[in-house]
Amino acid sequence: MQPTRTTGALIDELVRSTGAADAPAAIRAKAKELIALQAAMFGEPTMPINVDVLASLRGIQRSDELPVHSPDAELVPDGRGGVTMRVNPDRPETRLRFSVAHEISHTFFPDYTTKAWCRTDARYRDRSNPDDFLEMLCDVAAAELLLPDPWFSKDAAAVSSAQGLSDLASTYRASREATVRRYAERNPFSVTAVFFSWKLKPTQHGTVGREDQTNLFGISAAEEVRDALKLRIEYCVPSPTFIIEGLFLPKDKSVERDGPIYAAASTGRPTEGEHHLDLGQASGTYRIWAIPLWTPDDELGAKRENAVAAVICPLKIRKAKKKIIAKPGTGLFD
Repeated sequence: MQPTRTTGALIDELVRSTGAADAPAAIRAKAKELIALQAAMFGEPTMPINVDVLASLRGIQRSDELPVHSPDAELVPDGRGGVTMRVNPDRPETRLRFSVAHEISHTFFPDYTTKAWCRTDARYRDRSNPDDFLEMLCDVAAAELLLPDPWFSKDAAAVSSAQGLSDLASTYRASREATVRRYAERNPFSVTAVFFSWKLKPTQHGTVGREDQTNLFGISAAEEVRDALKLRIEYCVPSPTFIIEGLFLPKDKSVERDGPIYAAASTGRPTEGEHHLDLGQASGTYRIWAIPLWTPDDELGAKRENAVAAVICPLKIRKAKKKIIAKPGTGLFD
């Protein structure tokens, strides 16, 4: 039986029921309620949080069946008015834990027992699409469940190095990507989490590595694409203070093969330091903590470098010069 309400209506009902200002605030409130319930029933939780306990508190039964609609996990009606969770046990532990927390978050919405819900690939979501937006909200709640306050904020405040960021992820058995995102979101200072992947710039798509064209160096199309890859910005998660400062980091902007970010990609180890970054309007010197991310073979750099997550803090930014617009009547020939 399919739900009678649209996805947009489900999101609106979640917001209305919590009295929150918006959907992200509403889903965070529901996640915090679940953590508080666990604490009330079993005492203050130790980290990493037990996601199986959280699932049981939401009445979710774990199935031995593999997911049908997702490579990670899915929530399906059990035919008795409840839901069952199917999880792929072959996924890395941190990804599996995030997927379980994501599926738990689907139960915060009304009508969750009426259809199958599955975690989709976050790289291809469109926020303007209600179905994709609901999936994004479940990711927001999953981070709240896996990296809950006040414990996470207290531990994050003690981090003082790139290695410390990596250790923080290990403590919570969360992915480095989720941990770095949450670290930036909750940070009181001006920082932003920047996620870099190896890719072509948009204007190179369709022009580099064409099978129907030869190149000057006689290399294959695949080799031409590989050699043209650069470490480019995929997305950013700024702290509130960074947002107030009005700094903007352009998507797809590349970084050179030097400095802490490239060092983390090429060595596979957390790296830190102060370095100049050419980031357009936000170019300047930054303090950088960079940690490598697990990267599929087909997404590695030309020399098998990893993708990277970096927390960067502006130290000295080159402010863009304001254009002077002449007022009518002040020109030489007016």
